[in-house]
Order: sequence, then C-alpha cells, then structure tokens
Amino acid sequence: MNEKVSVIIPTYNREKQIGRAIRSVLSQTYENYELIIVDDGSTDHTREIVGQFADERILYICQETNRGACHARNIGIQASQSDYIAFLDSDDEWMPDKLRLQMENMMNSSKNVGLVYCRMSGIERNGSRRCYTPAYDISKNLLEGDMFRLLLWWNFIGTPTMLVRRECLERVGGFKESLPCLQDYELVLRVAKEWQIGFVDEVLVEVHKTDNSLSTRVAERLVVQCYLVSKYRREMTEYGILPLVQEKIMDLAQQCGIQKEIAELLCRDFEL
Repeated sequence: MNEKVSVIIPTYNREKQIGRAIRSVLSQTYENYELIIVDDGSTDHTREIVGQFADERILYICQETNRGACHARNIGIQASQSDYIAFLDSDDEWMPDKLRLQMENMMNSSKNVGLVYCRMSGIERNGSRRCYTPAYDISKNLLEGDMFRLLLWWNFIGTPTMLVRRECLERVGGFKESLPCLQDYELVLRVAKEWQIGFVDEVLVEVHKTDNSLSTRVAERLVVQCYLVSKYRREMTEYGILPLVQEKIMDLAQQCGIQKEIAELLCRDFEL
C-alpha cells in the first residue's frame, strides 16, 4: 500500500496555529503524500511560518483575496495530483496514524466506498475536552456502509476526518462555496447518496476551538438546514424522518427567537 494522498489545508491569518497543523501532517506514519496549503489571502505572518518547513512534499498556494475556506479547499483539489484527498483545518491537528489507518480501510474496502472518516475530539476555548459525535453507544455497523438516511438526520462527519476518493469528488462535485456554513455536511450528503462510507473507529483528529475558528452563527446554520430540507424533502419524506428533522430545526429556531422566519423557510423550496 503506497498510493499517494493529497492533504489540503486552507488557512487564513492563522500564524499561531498553522505550524501545529503542518507538524501533525509531517509526523504521519503514512509518508506518501503531498501537502497543499492554500493561503486564502492572509495578512499576518502565515507565509513566513509555512516557509520555515523545508519539506519538498509541501506546496504553498497564496490567494490574493480572501474568498473563504471552501473556495480554498476547491483550489487545493484542483491542484492536487493524487487519487485520494484528505482535508485538515489549519487550527486542528491529526494523530500520527490518521492517514495510515484510513488508507488501510480504503484499500481493504470495495470500490463503492468513496469516503472514509474517523472519530475526533476537541479542546474547547475554556480548555475542557469534548468528544464529538458519533456517539460510542451506536453500533459500528450503523456508522459505515449505506449511511445516507442516518446522515440526513444527523450531521457528524467533519471535514478534518475525511479521506475521499478523487473519483468520488469528481462525480459529486467539490464544496458548495455559496453556503455560509455546513459546507462539509452538504458535501457528505452528496457523497452518501451515491457512495458507501467507511469508518475507522478511533479518535484520529484533535479539534481546537479558537476565537477565529470556522464556526458559524446559529441563524446561518438554521437557514442552511432549511435549504437541505428543501433539497432532500422527497428523500426525508420517503424515509419518514421529515417531521422529526423539521421539529429539531424548529426547536433551535425557537430558542433563538426566529421560529416564524424559519417556519416559512421550511415550507419553501429554494437555492443557496
């Protein structure tokens, strides 16, 4: 097993975090990869920090203007030279065996598996540790294979956990740049609708919540969730989960005091 992997890191003004992310890639026990760092118009010392790493596997692409992390990821995909693509955010880090274990899973799976993911844990802003979904009490056989129905109900595959076949990305398309948030979830749904998904049942990603993390405001998330209901209304209806999804969205909208606006969106078919 020596297939090359393209690792893509989008970054914007992360001079204090980018070095940690790069070191976590360079420390991988799986060594056949290229590391593509797409600088999304940083105005700090990100370029200088990246330049301190003298490794021929690193390709640094600097964008003149800031156009968002998903645009940067798509630029990285276009520049990549491998049949397998993995993503890491510039404020997060991988465990040393992340690529090796995921590539072993991918190579031992059928050609119908388009994406392999893993568990992740995180350090919150207050220093406490949080274990992110999927929950440990869910049977592993529900967390791999045909997962479209489960993922329509529950978003738990984060961008830094993904290893994706290039063929899969070419078929379903890259990240949808027009969305204000949840672009990783929207991409995973497109993948899961057409491909099987593999799972490594280990925590291989460490997420760090910083003041300028790619987190999103609740209202934006609710709008995108309404858009996803619009896009997959037929499938949610067929699976019998549409009322449950709508109820979950409305519960959060009520907490934010925007239930009227969100209720109207849930009844519409629209594009973002």
